[in-house]
Amino acid sequence: MFERFHFEKREDRPGDERLNAGMVYGWLVIVVVLMISYTIEMFRGYRTESYLLYFSLVTVVPAIIVFLLYHWRPQWFYLRYMVLIGYLIMYTYVMATGYSIMVFSYILPLLSLLVLYHDVGLVVLTGIIVLVINGVQVYFRISSGVINSESLSQVEIQIGCLVLCFTASIVGAKIYGIIDKKNAKFREDMQEMTIATIRTIANTIDAKDEYTTGHSRRVSDYSGSIAAELGYTEDQVADIKFIALLHDIGKIGVPDSVLNKPGKLTDDEYQLMKNHTIIGADILKDIGMIPEIDVGAKYHHERYDGRGYPEGLEGDEIPKIARIIAVADAYDAMTSTRIYRNRLDPSIVEEEIEKGLGTQFDPEAGSAMLRLLREGRLVQEEHYEEPKEVREATELLSRVMEKQEEQLASNYMHDELTGAYNRNYGIKLLQEATRQGQGTMFIFDIDQFHVVNETEGYMVGDIYLQTVAKLIDSFREKGIVARFGADEFVAVFPRVITPEHATRMAEKFREKLNAKKNEQVSLGKLNVSIGIAMIDHEKEEFNVVYERADKALYVAKHQSEDGYYIHWKGADEIERQKKASADLKSLVGVLKNREKSQGGLEVDLPAFTTMLNYITDVAERNHQHVRLLLFTLMSDQEHRVSVDETDRVMTILERAILKSIRSVDATTKYSSTQRIVLLLNMDEDQVHVVTDRIMMEFYKMYDKKQINIHYDSADLSNTK
Repeated sequence: MFERFHFEKREDRPGDERLNAGMVYGWLVIVVVLMISYTIEMFRGYRTESYLLYFSLVTVVPAIIVFLLYHWRPQWFYLRYMVLIGYLIMYTYVMATGYSIMVFSYILPLLSLLVLYHDVGLVVLTGIIVLVINGVQVYFRISSGVINSESLSQVEIQIGCLVLCFTASIVGAKIYGIIDKKNAKFREDMQEMTIATIRTIANTIDAKDEYTTGHSRRVSDYSGSIAAELGYTEDQVADIKFIALLHDIGKIGVPDSVLNKPGKLTDDEYQLMKNHTIIGADILKDIGMIPEIDVGAKYHHERYDGRGYPEGLEGDEIPKIARIIAVADAYDAMTSTRIYRNRLDPSIVEEEIEKGLGTQFDPEAGSAMLRLLREGRLVQEEHYEEPKEVREATELLSRVMEKQEEQLASNYMHDELTGAYNRNYGIKLLQEATRQGQGTMFIFDIDQFHVVNETEGYMVGDIYLQTVAKLIDSFREKGIVARFGADEFVAVFPRVITPEHATRMAEKFREKLNAKKNEQVSLGKLNVSIGIAMIDHEKEEFNVVYERADKALYVAKHQSEDGYYIHWKGADEIERQKKASADLKSLVGVLKNREKSQGGLEVDLPAFTTMLNYITDVAERNHQHVRLLLFTLMSDQEHRVSVDETDRVMTILERAILKSIRSVDATTKYSSTQRIVLLLNMDEDQVHVVTDRIMMEFYKMYDKKQINIHYDSADLSNTK
């Protein structure tokens, strides 16, 4: 129960300042009360002026001395003993000169104050001294005859009261000490948890930028070293280190694409990066655990000359903590490898800091950093393993942040109602897809949409939009789809490279839409018009293709609701495609009548005749279909294509066909610009797959885009 006395050297502790203040001001109150009481007694004639003077010397003077000591060193551990000595001087005086038996009770207020220290040893020491003083007083009073056998009971009451009060004080100090230790343990655990949380957040922030791992911790260490060099207390240094750990917390709100961009930032991206100071301050402003915790995050990019951000503060307008962190942050940036440059040489770093004194950096903080560097006293980064709990929490928080960023990115890119890309982001993707030089653009426009909203309600209109978006997304030829307006979707399908393919897609869309309308009565008024435009050449501008598709949409709407139209280059192209189709009809007619003709085929293709006879014989025996494809080269009217170039393109077409058909299929040249393909036992959908594959392979190998391909198909079953 009796703890050892605390006579060994003790360090000042922050918690002692509060206890010392309570002790000193409590003593001053006691002194004031006693002085007022004794002054009143003097005026009543119970005390002399000389007695009051001596009482003032032994009471007021020690109190003033201890009061000054407190203001000089408020956290001084031994101040409690100064109070005790001063109080005991007064107590001894009143015990020696007082004629009232109750003067012994003057010690009781001090006992109540001593309990605040929950120092049992101090209470015991005080008790022993007080009992000795009272014992001496009792001895002299008995010797002088003031106390006789009849009044001895008063002495017994006096001693018993003191023993009882001291025992109660010891028990109180002990209980208070146990409670205080538990509270201290709780505060320590909370502090460790807070530190772990701050480190977790700092690690998570650093993890967003692959080039700044450990940056927050290093800036924290450097800031602490600068603060200590400037004379900050240990507790102030600890607070500054915590504040510095979170100086970049606002980067949580900066997209990874901006943080990790290797090239120069655009003006908008730079503004996003600068906003991390404001975001960080908003996150931290309501946290009262550490004073000025938001200051470092908000002002660490301010410059001493007023040219920084976010507020352009100058000189002493910038909080001192932020000025310290600014130097530490710049030093770590210069001594670390970043995405845009390697780390700088130490001599260059010192030169840059010295050059920035009074302009970029606070002269005092910058000079302190230079002293630490030149004397080798800067706390360098220590490679230490984070506790398992911090590592796990960091990983968890990183995953949560990644999910949150994905959600934010999704909201930024997509239309909330339909899931398609929104107009702003969709234009960027559609422009990139258009510049690839192949594919088809579709504009899907809901007919009379405003009427639907007005008559059926906006909820029905939303259902129409969601239905159209799902139907577009259901195509196996996956494309880029964006909602461009209240009732319009724009899509680019890179794999759709022929008008025939685009036509089939439009027909399939109509079939799927009609099926949906049959399933859901609420979709009965849903009609969609489609404008289609082919992407003609590489690096073609999106706006040009969109204008052609929009013209096609205009035609489709005026032809009939729920229709589609493909924008052609002109009448010449249509005429050439008609001629190519006529060639196929002519060839099929010849094949159907070949048994009636005298001699060989009118087409001078003996290899083709042999091949056709073989395939049709096999097909007839196995009750299979034979389909004929005729591919025709069609040159762009804007370019004159040489014979050599035509032969080269025909070779490319042959390679594309051979790469796409099966071993049971056959192909041969039909003319200088045409090639025939025979497909055995394929239904119409399978034929479309083969033709799409041939066209895709052709345009992969042919890069000039001066020649397009047109094809037609026919069923040759039972033509023999």
